Amino acid sequence: MAAPEPIKIIIAGGGTGGHLYPGIALAQEFQKRRKAEIMFIGTAYGIESRVLPKLPYGFKKIWMRGLQRKLSIGNMLFPLRLMVSIFQCAYLILTFRPNVVIGTGGYVSGPALMTAIVLGVPTVIQEQNSYPGLVNRLLGNRVKQMHLTYEETLKYFKKQANIYVSGNPVRSALGGQDKQMAMKKFNLQENKTTLFIFGGSQGARAINQKVMSCVDRLMSLNDLQILWATGSYDFDVIESECRRYAEDISIQPFIEDMPSAYAAADFVLCRAGASTLSEITACGLPAILVPYPYSTAGHQEFNARTLEKAGAAFVILEQSLVESVLIEAISELLTNPEKRKAMSQAACKLSKPKAAAEIVGKIETLLV
Repeated sequence: MAAPEPIKIIIAGGGTGGHLYPGIALAQEFQKRRKAEIMFIGTAYGIESRVLPKLPYGFKKIWMRGLQRKLSIGNMLFPLRLMVSIFQCAYLILTFRPNVVIGTGGYVSGPALMTAIVLGVPTVIQEQNSYPGLVNRLLGNRVKQMHLTYEETLKYFKKQANIYVSGNPVRSALGGQDKQMAMKKFNLQENKTTLFIFGGSQGARAINQKVMSCVDRLMSLNDLQILWATGSYDFDVIESECRRYAEDISIQPFIEDMPSAYAAADFVLCRAGASTLSEITACGLPAILVPYPYSTAGHQEFNARTLEKAGAAFVILEQSLVESVLIEAISELLTNPEKRKAMSQAACKLSKPKAAAEIVGKIETLLV
Protein backbone atom coordinates (compact mmCIF):
# COMPACT_ATOMS: atom_id res chain seq x y z
CA MET A 1 0.00 0.00 0.00
CA ALA A 2 1.48 3.34 -1.08
CA ALA A 3 2.26 5.95 1.55
CA PRO A 4 -0.10 8.95 1.64
CA GLU A 5 0.97 11.90 -0.46
CA PRO A 6 2.82 14.67 1.44
CA ILE A 7 0.54 17.48 2.51
CA LYS A 8 1.07 21.17 3.16
CA ILE A 9 -0.61 22.91 6.07
CA ILE A 10 -0.77 26.51 7.23
CA ILE A 11 -1.58 27.13 10.89
CA ALA A 12 -2.40 30.76 11.72
CA GLY A 13 -2.70 31.85 15.32
CA GLY A 14 -0.75 33.34 18.17
CA GLY A 15 -0.31 36.36 20.32
CA THR A 16 -0.59 34.19 23.42
CA GLY A 17 0.36 30.63 24.26
CA GLY A 18 -3.34 29.81 24.45
CA HIS A 19 -3.64 30.32 20.69
CA LEU A 20 -0.18 29.01 19.75
CA TYR A 21 0.24 25.72 21.62
CA PRO A 22 -2.93 24.04 20.30
CA GLY A 23 -1.57 24.75 16.82
CA ILE A 24 1.72 23.12 17.74
CA ALA A 25 -0.17 20.10 19.07
CA LEU A 26 -1.99 19.78 15.74
CA ALA A 27 1.28 20.11 13.83
CA GLN A 28 2.79 17.31 15.91
CA GLU A 29 -0.21 15.08 15.23
CA PHE A 30 -0.10 15.69 11.47
CA GLN A 31 3.59 14.82 11.32
CA LYS A 32 3.03 11.72 13.45
CA ARG A 33 0.58 10.41 10.84
CA ARG A 34 2.18 11.30 7.53
CA LYS A 35 4.74 13.43 5.76
CA ALA A 36 3.59 17.01 6.24
CA GLU A 37 5.17 20.38 5.55
CA ILE A 38 3.83 22.90 8.03
CA MET A 39 4.01 26.68 7.98
CA PHE A 40 2.91 28.85 10.90
CA ILE A 41 1.75 32.41 10.25
CA GLY A 42 2.24 34.78 13.17
CA THR A 43 3.64 38.19 14.05
CA ALA A 44 6.76 39.69 15.56
CA TYR A 45 4.76 40.78 18.62
CA GLY A 46 3.38 37.55 20.04
CA ILE A 47 4.83 34.56 21.85
CA GLU A 48 5.14 32.74 18.52
CA SER A 49 8.14 34.89 17.53
CA ARG A 50 10.00 33.48 20.53
CA VAL A 51 8.83 29.86 20.43
CA LEU A 52 8.48 28.87 16.77
CA PRO A 53 12.03 29.60 15.53
CA LYS A 54 13.23 26.79 17.83
CA LEU A 55 10.78 24.26 16.36
CA PRO A 56 10.99 22.32 13.07
CA TYR A 57 8.29 24.28 11.26
CA GLY A 58 8.23 27.13 8.81
CA PHE A 59 7.33 30.48 10.33
CA LYS A 60 6.29 33.61 8.46
CA LYS A 61 5.41 36.93 10.05
CA ILE A 62 2.72 39.32 8.92
CA TRP A 63 2.14 42.94 9.96
CA MET A 64 -1.16 42.30 11.73
CA ARG A 65 -1.66 43.49 15.29
CA GLY A 66 -4.69 43.47 17.57
CA LEU A 67 -6.73 46.47 18.65
CA GLN A 68 -5.67 48.05 21.94
CA ARG A 69 -8.16 48.69 24.74
CA LYS A 70 -7.33 52.40 24.74
CA LEU A 71 -7.05 55.00 21.99
CA SER A 72 -3.69 54.78 20.29
CA ILE A 73 -1.90 55.42 17.01
CA GLY A 74 -1.72 51.66 16.63
CA ASN A 75 -5.51 51.43 16.51
CA MET A 76 -5.60 54.10 13.80
CA LEU A 77 -3.27 51.92 11.75
CA PHE A 78 -5.52 48.86 12.10
CA PRO A 79 -7.31 49.14 8.71
CA LEU A 80 -3.94 49.54 6.95
CA ARG A 81 -2.43 46.64 8.92
CA LEU A 82 -5.37 44.43 7.97
CA MET A 83 -5.08 45.21 4.26
CA VAL A 84 -1.31 44.70 4.21
CA SER A 85 -1.68 41.45 6.16
CA ILE A 86 -4.29 40.15 3.70
CA PHE A 87 -1.88 40.78 0.81
CA GLN A 88 0.93 39.11 2.77
CA CYS A 89 -1.27 36.08 3.44
CA ALA A 90 -2.32 35.92 -0.21
CA TYR A 91 1.34 35.79 -1.25
CA LEU A 92 2.14 33.08 1.31
CA ILE A 93 -0.87 30.95 0.34
CA LEU A 94 -0.28 31.28 -3.41
CA THR A 95 3.40 30.40 -3.12
CA PHE A 96 3.15 27.70 -0.43
CA ARG A 97 -0.06 26.17 -1.89
CA PRO A 98 -1.44 24.59 1.30
CA ASN A 99 -4.01 21.80 1.35
CA VAL A 100 -5.71 23.43 4.34
CA VAL A 101 -5.46 26.60 6.45
CA ILE A 102 -6.19 26.22 10.17
CA GLY A 103 -6.96 29.20 12.39
CA THR A 104 -6.30 28.73 16.10
CA GLY A 105 -7.35 32.19 17.22
CA GLY A 106 -5.84 35.58 17.91
CA TYR A 107 -5.77 38.56 15.60
CA VAL A 108 -3.33 36.90 13.18
CA SER A 109 -5.79 34.18 12.20
CA GLY A 110 -8.28 36.65 10.70
CA PRO A 111 -6.44 37.72 7.53
CA ALA A 112 -5.12 34.19 6.94
CA LEU A 113 -8.58 32.60 7.11
CA MET A 114 -10.26 35.39 5.10
CA THR A 115 -7.67 35.10 2.34
CA ALA A 116 -7.86 31.31 2.22
CA ILE A 117 -11.66 31.42 1.93
CA VAL A 118 -11.46 33.86 -1.00
CA LEU A 119 -8.80 31.70 -2.70
CA GLY A 120 -10.85 28.55 -2.29
CA VAL A 121 -8.49 26.77 0.12
CA PRO A 122 -10.23 24.54 2.72
CA THR A 123 -10.32 26.28 6.10
CA VAL A 124 -10.71 25.08 9.69
CA ILE A 125 -11.17 26.92 12.98
CA GLN A 126 -10.06 25.50 16.33
CA GLU A 127 -11.68 27.44 19.19
CA GLN A 128 -10.24 26.99 22.69
CA ASN A 129 -12.56 29.14 24.79
CA SER A 130 -16.14 28.85 25.94
CA TYR A 131 -16.89 32.26 24.42
CA PRO A 132 -15.54 32.35 20.86
CA GLY A 133 -13.24 35.10 19.68
CA LEU A 134 -14.37 37.83 17.27
CA VAL A 135 -12.64 36.33 14.22
CA ASN A 136 -14.21 32.95 14.86
CA ARG A 137 -17.68 34.41 15.39
CA LEU A 138 -17.42 36.31 12.12
CA LEU A 139 -15.99 33.50 10.01
CA GLY A 140 -17.50 30.43 11.69
CA ASN A 141 -20.20 29.94 9.08
CA ARG A 142 -17.73 30.20 6.19
CA VAL A 143 -15.13 27.60 7.13
CA LYS A 144 -15.25 23.91 6.22
CA GLN A 145 -14.95 22.71 9.83
CA MET A 146 -15.06 24.21 13.30
CA HIS A 147 -13.72 22.41 16.36
CA LEU A 148 -14.80 23.54 19.83
CA THR A 149 -13.56 22.77 23.32
CA TYR A 150 -16.87 23.17 25.19
CA GLU A 151 -20.43 22.05 24.48
CA GLU A 152 -21.54 25.45 25.82
CA THR A 153 -19.99 27.15 22.77
CA LEU A 154 -22.40 25.47 20.35
CA LYS A 155 -25.06 28.10 21.08
CA TYR A 156 -23.00 30.74 19.24
CA PHE A 157 -22.99 28.70 16.02
CA LYS A 158 -26.55 27.40 15.67
CA LYS A 159 -26.51 27.60 11.88
CA GLN A 160 -23.03 26.18 11.50
CA ALA A 161 -22.55 22.85 9.70
CA ASN A 162 -19.57 20.57 10.28
CA ILE A 163 -19.06 21.68 13.88
CA TYR A 164 -17.51 19.33 16.45
CA VAL A 165 -16.85 19.41 20.19
CA SER A 166 -13.41 17.84 20.03
CA GLY A 167 -11.63 19.23 23.08
CA ASN A 168 -8.50 21.36 23.14
CA PRO A 169 -5.34 19.71 21.75
CA VAL A 170 -2.27 19.63 23.98
CA ARG A 171 1.38 19.08 23.09
CA SER A 172 2.48 15.45 22.86
CA ALA A 173 5.29 15.89 25.43
CA LEU A 174 2.84 16.59 28.26
CA GLY A 175 2.71 13.84 30.85
CA GLY A 176 5.81 12.11 29.55
CA GLN A 177 8.49 13.85 31.62
CA ASP A 178 10.46 12.24 34.43
CA LYS A 179 9.64 13.98 37.72
CA GLN A 180 13.10 13.53 39.20
CA MET A 181 14.80 15.03 36.12
CA ALA A 182 12.30 17.89 36.11
CA MET A 183 13.04 18.68 39.76
CA LYS A 184 16.77 18.85 39.01
CA LYS A 185 16.18 21.14 36.03
CA PHE A 186 14.57 23.77 38.28
CA ASN A 187 16.82 23.15 41.31
CA LEU A 188 13.93 21.84 43.39
CA GLN A 189 14.15 19.49 46.36
CA GLU A 190 12.65 16.03 46.04
CA ASN A 191 11.51 15.85 49.67
CA LYS A 192 9.25 18.91 49.43
CA THR A 193 5.82 19.59 47.94
CA THR A 194 5.99 21.86 44.90
CA LEU A 195 3.52 24.62 44.09
CA PHE A 196 3.88 25.85 40.50
CA ILE A 197 2.75 29.48 40.06
CA PHE A 198 2.34 30.90 36.56
CA GLY A 199 0.13 33.25 34.64
CA GLY A 200 0.61 32.75 30.93
CA SER A 201 3.44 33.98 28.73
CA GLN A 202 3.37 37.47 30.26
CA GLY A 203 2.77 36.37 33.84
CA ALA A 204 -0.19 37.51 35.95
CA ARG A 205 0.53 40.66 37.94
CA ALA A 206 -2.40 40.29 40.36
CA ILE A 207 -1.29 36.78 41.30
CA ASN A 208 2.36 37.84 41.52
CA GLN A 209 1.59 40.77 43.79
CA LYS A 210 -0.63 38.77 46.13
CA VAL A 211 1.91 35.96 46.47
CA MET A 212 4.65 38.52 47.11
CA SER A 213 2.58 40.14 49.85
CA CYS A 214 2.35 36.87 51.77
CA VAL A 215 5.55 35.11 50.72
CA ASP A 216 6.96 35.16 54.28
CA ARG A 217 3.88 33.39 55.60
CA LEU A 218 3.95 30.88 52.75
CA MET A 219 7.57 30.05 53.40
CA SER A 220 6.73 29.34 57.03
CA LEU A 221 4.53 26.44 55.91
CA ASN A 222 6.24 23.09 56.37
CA ASP A 223 7.62 21.31 53.29
CA LEU A 224 6.47 23.90 50.73
CA GLN A 225 8.62 24.96 47.80
CA ILE A 226 7.62 27.11 44.86
CA LEU A 227 8.39 27.07 41.15
CA TRP A 228 7.37 30.55 39.99
CA ALA A 229 7.13 31.76 36.38
CA THR A 230 6.74 35.48 36.96
CA GLY A 231 6.68 36.87 33.44
CA SER A 232 9.40 39.25 32.28
CA TYR A 233 7.79 42.42 33.69
CA ASP A 234 7.81 41.32 37.33
CA PHE A 235 10.85 39.07 37.31
CA ASP A 236 13.53 41.50 38.53
CA VAL A 237 11.51 42.75 41.50
CA ILE A 238 10.36 39.30 42.59
CA GLU A 239 13.77 37.75 42.12
CA SER A 240 15.35 40.46 44.25
CA GLU A 241 12.73 40.28 47.00
CA CYS A 242 12.83 36.47 47.21
CA ARG A 243 16.59 36.03 47.15
CA ARG A 244 16.53 35.12 50.84
CA TYR A 245 14.39 32.09 49.97
CA ALA A 246 16.59 30.91 47.10
CA GLU A 247 16.63 27.32 48.38
CA ASP A 248 12.84 27.07 48.42
CA ILE A 249 11.71 29.28 45.52
CA SER A 250 12.84 28.73 41.93
CA ILE A 251 12.04 31.93 40.03
CA GLN A 252 11.90 32.01 36.22
CA PRO A 253 10.87 34.90 33.96
CA PHE A 254 9.43 32.48 31.40
CA ILE A 255 9.38 28.70 31.11
CA GLU A 256 9.53 27.25 27.61
CA ASP A 257 9.72 23.66 28.84
CA MET A 258 6.28 23.57 30.41
CA PRO A 259 6.07 19.75 30.31
CA SER A 260 9.00 19.62 32.76
CA ALA A 261 7.44 22.31 34.94
CA TYR A 262 4.18 20.37 35.14
CA ALA A 263 6.10 17.19 35.92
CA ALA A 264 7.86 18.90 38.83
CA ALA A 265 4.62 20.30 40.28
CA ASP A 266 2.32 18.76 42.88
CA PHE A 267 -0.31 21.47 42.44
CA VAL A 268 -0.66 24.79 40.61
CA LEU A 269 -1.80 28.38 41.11
CA CYS A 270 -2.66 30.01 37.80
CA ARG A 271 -5.17 31.75 35.51
CA ALA A 272 -7.93 29.81 33.76
CA GLY A 273 -7.25 30.13 30.06
CA ALA A 274 -8.58 27.21 28.04
CA SER A 275 -5.17 25.91 26.97
CA THR A 276 -3.81 26.13 30.51
CA LEU A 277 -6.73 24.09 31.81
CA SER A 278 -6.36 21.54 29.02
CA GLU A 279 -2.72 21.09 29.94
CA ILE A 280 -3.14 20.83 33.70
CA THR A 281 -6.00 18.34 33.34
CA ALA A 282 -3.89 16.30 30.92
CA CYS A 283 -1.21 16.22 33.63
CA GLY A 284 -3.71 15.53 36.42
CA LEU A 285 -2.68 18.55 38.46
CA PRO A 286 -4.87 19.93 41.28
CA ALA A 287 -5.36 23.65 40.79
CA ILE A 288 -6.07 26.93 42.53
CA LEU A 289 -7.52 29.05 39.73
CA VAL A 290 -7.75 32.84 39.63
CA PRO A 291 -9.68 33.66 36.42
CA TYR A 292 -8.62 36.77 34.54
CA PRO A 293 -11.51 39.16 35.30
CA TYR A 294 -11.37 40.96 31.94
CA SER A 295 -11.57 37.90 29.69
CA THR A 296 -14.18 38.22 26.95
CA ALA A 297 -17.68 37.41 28.28
CA GLY A 298 -16.05 36.14 31.47
CA HIS A 299 -15.00 32.93 29.72
CA GLN A 300 -12.10 32.27 32.13
CA GLU A 301 -14.47 32.08 35.07
CA PHE A 302 -16.71 29.73 33.10
CA ASN A 303 -13.69 27.56 32.29
CA ALA A 304 -12.60 27.55 35.94
CA ARG A 305 -16.05 26.72 37.30
CA THR A 306 -16.13 23.64 35.06
CA LEU A 307 -13.08 22.27 36.90
CA GLU A 308 -14.40 23.37 40.28
CA LYS A 309 -17.72 21.60 39.71
CA ALA A 310 -15.85 18.41 38.82
CA GLY A 311 -13.75 18.62 42.00
CA ALA A 312 -10.48 19.33 40.20
CA ALA A 313 -9.90 22.93 41.34
CA PHE A 314 -10.50 25.68 43.87
CA VAL A 315 -11.62 28.96 42.29
CA ILE A 316 -10.73 32.33 43.81
CA LEU A 317 -12.05 35.37 41.95
CA GLU A 318 -9.54 38.19 41.70
CA GLN A 319 -11.66 40.54 43.84
CA SER A 320 -11.58 37.87 46.57
CA LEU A 321 -7.85 37.23 46.29
CA VAL A 322 -6.79 38.30 49.78
CA GLU A 323 -3.88 36.87 51.74
CA SER A 324 -5.95 34.80 54.16
CA VAL A 325 -7.96 33.12 51.38
CA LEU A 326 -4.88 32.37 49.30
CA ILE A 327 -2.89 30.97 52.21
CA GLU A 328 -5.82 28.81 53.32
CA ALA A 329 -6.19 27.29 49.84
CA ILE A 330 -2.46 26.61 49.48
CA SER A 331 -2.22 25.21 52.99
CA GLU A 332 -5.16 22.86 52.44
CA LEU A 333 -3.59 21.30 49.36
CA LEU A 334 -0.11 21.28 50.88
CA THR A 335 -1.13 19.40 54.01
CA ASN A 336 -3.72 17.06 52.50
CA PRO A 337 -2.19 14.62 49.99
CA GLU A 338 -5.44 12.65 49.84
CA LYS A 339 -7.25 15.80 48.72
CA ARG A 340 -4.62 16.36 46.04
CA LYS A 341 -5.01 12.78 44.88
CA ALA A 342 -8.79 13.10 44.58
CA MET A 343 -8.47 16.38 42.68
CA SER A 344 -5.85 14.84 40.40
CA GLN A 345 -8.19 11.98 39.55
CA ALA A 346 -11.00 14.46 38.84
CA ALA A 347 -8.72 16.48 36.57
CA CYS A 348 -7.73 13.40 34.60
CA LYS A 349 -11.40 12.56 34.00
CA LEU A 350 -11.89 16.00 32.40
CA SER A 351 -8.90 15.62 30.11
CA LYS A 352 -9.35 14.86 26.43
CA PRO A 353 -5.92 13.48 25.54
CA LYS A 354 -7.07 12.42 22.07
CA ALA A 355 -8.32 15.87 21.05
CA ALA A 356 -5.47 16.46 18.58
CA ALA A 357 -5.97 13.04 16.99
CA GLU A 358 -9.72 13.60 16.69
CA ILE A 359 -9.32 17.03 15.11
CA VAL A 360 -6.63 15.92 12.66
CA GLY A 361 -8.69 12.86 11.72
CA LYS A 362 -11.62 15.12 10.80
CA ILE A 363 -9.37 17.56 8.91
CA GLU A 364 -7.93 14.71 6.84
CA THR A 365 -11.38 14.15 5.37
CA LEU A 366 -11.00 17.56 3.71
CA LEU A 367 -7.76 16.54 2.03
CA VAL A 368 -9.03 13.69 -0.14
